[in-house]
Amino acid sequence: MAEKFDNLEEHLEKFIENIRQLGIIVSDFQPSSQAGLNQKLNFMISGLQDIEKCRQQLHEINVPLEVFEYIDQGRNPQLYTKECLERALARNEQVKGKIDTMMIAAFICSQADLLTSRKSGSEQDRMRKMARKKDGGGEERELL
Repeated sequence: MAEKFDNLEEHLEKFIENIRQLGIIVSDFQPSSQAGLNQKLNFMISGLQDIEKCRQQLHEINVPLEVFEYIDQGRNPQLYTKECLERALARNEQVKGKIDTMMIAAFICSQADLLTSRKSGSEQDRMRKMARKKDGGGEERELL
């Protein structure tokens, strides 16, 4: 995949250089430079054709529109990637915090359930002892 990008980059650099040279020729145009101008125009056309071939190889690449907004604002498009990663890390920390909170809440609930079951178990034992005392001690009778 990197080869496709390198190829596109090379063609774009050649195209930009050709346009720069074309601008120099046009800004100081003289009838004697017509052949050079025609040659640069033909190079420009072939450069556009080369770029089109590269574009067809990269048709499956999707670039978020926000990247183009960064470029339009004069910002480095790599900042978009950096900010996306920072937002993802912040969101990851939020979710991790929620998961930790839910695990703590589940632990507290399980401990409360355990204490409740122990408490109800000890109440049942106490009621059994009270029932034995009321029976007079002679014969043990189980109420529960």
